[in-house]
Amino acid sequence: MDENSINLNSTKIYEKVFTPNVKGYDPEEVDAFLDEIIADYLAFEKYYRESRDYIRELEDSVRKEKENVRTLTVDNAKLSARVEGIKEGDNVNMSNIEYIQRIRRLEKALYRLGVDPSKI
Repeated sequence: MDENSINLNSTKIYEKVFTPNVKGYDPEEVDAFLDEIIADYLAFEKYYRESRDYIRELEDSVRKEKENVRTLTVDNAKLSARVEGIKEGDNVNMSNIEYIQRIRRLEKALYRLGVDPSKI
């Protein structure tokens, strides 16, 4: 539902003028009832605006999270390709860990210089 599909709002109800009729209703009673309707419409309009804004925030959040997932998927694929050559039987020891940490530091330094190490 969008704002254009709503026929009434609190202003239209407030400004509505009825033509008098000989067999008409008590104007004070009609005004009191319309005041209740206006109060409901004001609450409805506020709820509608708040809900619309909240939906927009959620949609923005979902868009950002989808972008994060895409980025992580690409990063995962890159890392998977890098460790593909490691055999399960390879022993992990301190020197291997130190080499990996050193490589990571060197790659970070290259990224800071604007060089993509995967392109070298």
